[in-house]
Formats: sequence, C-alpha cells, structure tokens
Amino acid sequence: MKTKILLVDDEPDLEALFQQHFRRRIQANQYEFIYAHDGMQALAIIREQPDIDVVLSDINMPGMDGLTLLAKLLEVNPVARTVMVTAYDDMSNIRTAMNRGAFDFVCKPIDFGDLAITIEKTAEYVRQLRESMELRAIDEMKMRFFANITHEFRTPLSLIVAPVDKLLTANDLPTPYLHSLSIVRQNAQHMLQLINQLLDIAKLEAGAMTIVNKPGDLGGFVSQIVEVFRPSAEIKNIDLTYRADLLSSNYLFDADKWEKILYNLLSNAVKFTETGCVAINLTEIPDSLPAVGSAQSEALIRLTVRDTGIGIAADKRERIFNRFYQVDSARTRAYEGTGIGLALVKELTERLGGTITVESPPAGEIDTSGTCFNLILPVQVLVAPVDRSLVAPKRIILTPVPDSVVVPSPPQSDETPLILVVEDNHQLREFIIAELTPTYRVRSAANGEEGWDLVQQELPDVVISDVMMQEMDGYDLTKQIKSHPETDHIAVILLTAKSEHDDVIAGLRYGADDYIIKPFNLDEVHLRLSNLINRQQKLRDQYSRQLTQPDDSSLLDTVQNPFLRQVYTLIERHLDQSALTVEWMAEELSISRKTLYRKVHTLTHLAPNELIRQYRLRKAAQLLRAGHNASETAYMVGFETPSHFTSVFKEFYKKTPSEFALK
Repeated sequence: MKTKILLVDDEPDLEALFQQHFRRRIQANQYEFIYAHDGMQALAIIREQPDIDVVLSDINMPGMDGLTLLAKLLEVNPVARTVMVTAYDDMSNIRTAMNRGAFDFVCKPIDFGDLAITIEKTAEYVRQLRESMELRAIDEMKMRFFANITHEFRTPLSLIVAPVDKLLTANDLPTPYLHSLSIVRQNAQHMLQLINQLLDIAKLEAGAMTIVNKPGDLGGFVSQIVEVFRPSAEIKNIDLTYRADLLSSNYLFDADKWEKILYNLLSNAVKFTETGCVAINLTEIPDSLPAVGSAQSEALIRLTVRDTGIGIAADKRERIFNRFYQVDSARTRAYEGTGIGLALVKELTERLGGTITVESPPAGEIDTSGTCFNLILPVQVLVAPVDRSLVAPKRIILTPVPDSVVVPSPPQSDETPLILVVEDNHQLREFIIAELTPTYRVRSAANGEEGWDLVQQELPDVVISDVMMQEMDGYDLTKQIKSHPETDHIAVILLTAKSEHDDVIAGLRYGADDYIIKPFNLDEVHLRLSNLINRQQKLRDQYSRQLTQPDDSSLLDTVQNPFLRQVYTLIERHLDQSALTVEWMAEELSISRKTLYRKVHTLTHLAPNELIRQYRLRKAAQLLRAGHNASETAYMVGFETPSHFTSVFKEFYKKTPSEFALK
C-alpha cells in the first residue's frame, strides 16, 4: 500500500535530498512525495488531496508557519498525521506543536534512517485510523438501516394489530375464530416487542436515549408488570412471587426503562423455568434519607429476579450481556431467542446509572439450578405524596389466548394415515393439529422425548417435527426413528425456522425425508404430506403385487425394505413348518407382538399372519411351476394336508394347484 507524504519546508534543497534518500521506495511505489514551500500552499494541497497520509512540516517558514498549519490541518484532514521537522534548540515550539496535535517530531540535521522509521510508524497509525473510521462508518450505516427497517416494520404490524383488535371486539365472532385471532394478536405483539428492542438498541448506539423520570408508586408499578406474567407462570405450574420492602411509596423514576428491564428479566425467567418458582424482590438500600426541608433525595433500589430454571454455565455468564449472544448448549438450544434482551437490560441499567450482576446457581444454593439477576438502580425519593395513577406500564405486554375449541373430526378408520406432530410451541402445535385433523388421524407431542415414546407406541405414517426443542431436538428424534428397524420406515418432515443450507443438509443427513421452512404455507404442508403418503402407498402396492403376482424371482432379492427382508428371510428358513405364529415371529425378531403387527401392517397393509399365508402361497406357485405336484408343494410350504392347501390356494388364485401348474 502506497504512503502519500506531503513535505512542507522552505529550503529548496530538501526536495532533491528526499528524492535521493527514498529513491528505492519511490520507485517501488511505496512512497509518493508532494512538496510545498509554505503553510498556505500546503493547506491548499491538503484540501485538494484528502488521501495524504503523512505531513512532514518545518516550523519556521515565511507566510503561514508550521504551527499555524498544524492548527488548521485537523479541520481540513482529520486523518493525516503531522511529523514536525525542526532544529534542536526549538524545544518550545516542539512542545507547542505536540500540544496542538503533532504525531511526532524529527530534529535537524535529519537522520534519514530515523525519519524512515518515524514515517512508517506514522503511516501505520494512519492506516489503522482509516480502517477504524471505515468500520465505524459501516457500523453507523448498519445501525441507521437497522433503525429505518424496524421503523418500516411497524406500519404493516399496525395494519395487522388494528384490524385484529377490531375483530376481537365483535360480539358475533365464532369462538374458533376468536381463538385464532387471539393467537395472531399475541404473536403480532411479540413481533412488536422485538422491533421495539431493536429500536432501543439503535437509540442506545446513537446516544439518543434520554432519561425521563416521573413521580409514581414504584412498588405498585413493578407489581402490575409481575401480574402480567402470572397467567404464563400458571400454565407451567410455576410459583410466581413478588415482595416489596420499600421505605417509601413515592419515587421519581424512568418507568419506560424499568418496564423494559422487568419485561426481559421476567420473560427469560418464566421461559427457562420448567418447574419450581420465580421470585421478584424489590428493596430499598437504607443508605440515604431525605434531608430536612428537601423535597427529594437519591436512594438505591435493589431488584432481584430469581428462578429455578436451567441456569447459566460459568463460562457463559460474562458473555450473556453481549449483544446478539445466545448461550448454545443442549439445554438452551430449544428456547427461541434473539440475544437482544439481556444486552438491552444491561445497557438500560447502565444508562440509568445502575449495575447488574448474575449468579447461577443463586448464592447459597450450590446444589440447585437456577439463576439470580441482581440490579442496583438509583431513584429519587419524594417527600410529598404522588398520584399513584401517574405511572403505569405503557403497553399490554401479553394478551391471553382463549382456550382452543376442539372441533370434532369426521369419523376415521384405522386405514386413515396417522400423523404425529412434535412441536414445543403449544399454539403452533394446536394450529397444525386443527389443520390436519379433518384429513388425518393426528397425535401430538411437546418435545422429542415424548415424540419418540409415541413413535414407538403408535408407529405413525409420518412425523412432522420441529428442530429446536428441549429434552430431545428434531435431529436426534429423526436419528432415533431412522436407526431402529421397528421405526425406520416412518417418514419424517422437519418443520423449522432454521433456513440455512447447512441446516437443511444436517436434517437430511440424519435421515429426514423432507424439510419445510417456517413461516410455512399450509398448502405446501398438505402437498408434502400427501406426496410422502402416496409414496408409502406405492411401496405397499409394490409389496402387495410381489406377493399376489408371483414370478420366478425371490422376494429376498427384490424387496427393498430391510425389515421386510428380515421377515421374509425368517419365513423362508422355516417355510415347511406349519406352526409359524405371530408370537413366534415377534420373539425371533425381538419385538413385541403389537409392534410386529403395526410395522407389518404399515408396510404392507396386511396382518402378520396374512403375510405369512401369502408368502407360503407365492412360494407354492413357484414350486408348482417348477414341476412339483400339489401334495409335495403343500408339505414344502408348511400346510398340514394337501386338501387344506388346495382349498386355500384355490380361494386365493381362483385356480386349483393342478390348473395353475398347467398355465
């Protein structure tokens, strides 16, 4: 990279001297020198050429001297750095130059070796400064885009929320529609909350977030926000408690920022706690009391939010307050998040002049899980009473969703395909179930562990599974299904928000049959389900044709399914035994009778005993064509009497064994 250097000196011989000493670097295009003989000329050149990196300037020059040039230089080019070139006895001017922003100085007579080192050091500093400014400019541009695009999101969201609110107030709205619209309203609110967090981050980044303190009842204000989360806690059987121990009920505080801090901390506490409790404590540190005759004084409030959730690993605690950082572990991967909330909490806390720390597990509870966030926040204590209605949470943070209405599904037979929906978001799970129920038999599970249990019990035709779930994620569930002979025939559709190419490949590598990205189109879900079920039906038809339309090939050579090949091999080895029972076969295959029935029925639409019978008859047809008579064939395929064999054979093929052999 070429360094552009401006030499400002009234000595005419210096130009030739610099050309001589730096000839190689000039020829190698490493240095480019530009010359000026006074400060005025130098200033004009700097204005015309903003890419100048280093200025080498004498101090004593006619017209505009070096010190005056130095004072004006930073206004014209804030990036270029100046090295003063002056005499030994000029220490007073050198001191003045350094105070005015000179980067370094070189004394005359010039030691060009020393000067070369100084130029390199200065140029490297300028390069780093330019890179830093470019990165800062890019960052500012990104933040402006961030703020602009999030503002743009608010308009379409408003056009979702407002019409939905209007519909929800209609008296004649059917209950199923009320439930669906409430889900729309709640999730639109959640999107709006995320957008507001992004806007807050942008404001903090720009230094545009101001403190707006208002008088109010702090304890009552916090209580209102806690109560908003009580329905969510009750759904999970979490004991939500709140205790306030304040020396006053009258405080001056920024309600908007307190609300945002509490919302994020309580939201995380409830989300990451599956059982136990969430406790919120608000106490005043009794270090200061109002002075006599004073209307207010500063006090410190300690806010603690303690839960019995999954906790935070020791090596992750320092980073949880970083923007967009998410703890990635087997226990946390299932919980959705953006990595914004705790970063916003910390920055808002510090903006209020407070501090935040985290303990996991909470202090004094070494043998337990959970997390405790401790905040110390300054407020103003008011002596005069205040109207408690002045400060209240600005937004309805959570909208309760009415219980879903179970719409009776049409009568369905055991032949109707069975779909298992595995999704940890209960609203989405209910929505998918309601959509599929009119067409399919549907079972559901809230996580991978429950899903795997149901897969083994029910042997569904298709599993639709989310990827990010607690207990067992969708990848592991798929791996379990595809690695067991009893379940490897079951089709798996991964339904997920993970849309990167690598995520899709990972799902397919585990054996998933299809992948649908959220947000999804219902027609696409139905179509992909239908395609998989049709494919399964074509395989059943193929297996059925292989049994009912015998040829000279062996089923062991043509069947594709490993489980069926195992079943056919077992029958083939014991074909001449009449007592081939379902119980015996299940024992030989090391599976239960129930699992054997479901597996065989799923693959062939036949009961196991019927599969054994048809396999015997197919083999009998091959033996008859090979020249064996009916009696020989009967005993070779496990019939106890030729007469019984003839009766069964005729019923199935509509011909006697003798007639069939003559074909």
